[in-house]
Amino acid sequence: MKSKPFALVLGAIALIALSAACGRPAETPQPAVEALPVAEVPAPPAETAPAAAPVDALPETLPATLTTAPDLNTFAVDLMLKNVPPNVFSSSTVTEEERAKARKALKLAVEAFDKAIGLYDRNESFYYGRAQALHAQFTDTKDAALKEKALADLDRALAINPKHSPSKTLRELISK
Repeated sequence: MKSKPFALVLGAIALIALSAACGRPAETPQPAVEALPVAEVPAPPAETAPAAAPVDALPETLPATLTTAPDLNTFAVDLMLKNVPPNVFSSSTVTEEERAKARKALKLAVEAFDKAIGLYDRNESFYYGRAQALHAQFTDTKDAALKEKALADLDRALAINPKHSPSKTLRELISK
């Protein structure tokens, strides 16, 4: 029984040695590939449409298409993830343009969370998200009212779900 695996290993080593002795590895036959015709690409038209707004441009107001609480929440979270980098208001490497964009995104995010909470006030994530946005605004402006609103939102989130650990963690951070 033990000699069969040994023979297989020895055979594999012999094949490798023979292949190396020939100076080139064994070739696997490849199927023939026919050359495909190259499609001609039409030249762009001489007159092009005016450039659209950049994809990452922020809207001036909440889009009217956002009519459900989950859609509003997704919009607000995406705004914050894409436009509010960590430490945006405390880092010396962030430009004033980036700070202005973050301020605008936070304003829209708070509006979206307000509207989502107005539609459905039993989701702790909506309160937590708004608290994050309010805390970021507080970091920028040092307006104590924003800090108090953020803490109230976290209290509401924890009243809905006492085990919501992100709310507990942010509350600890803000309370310091």
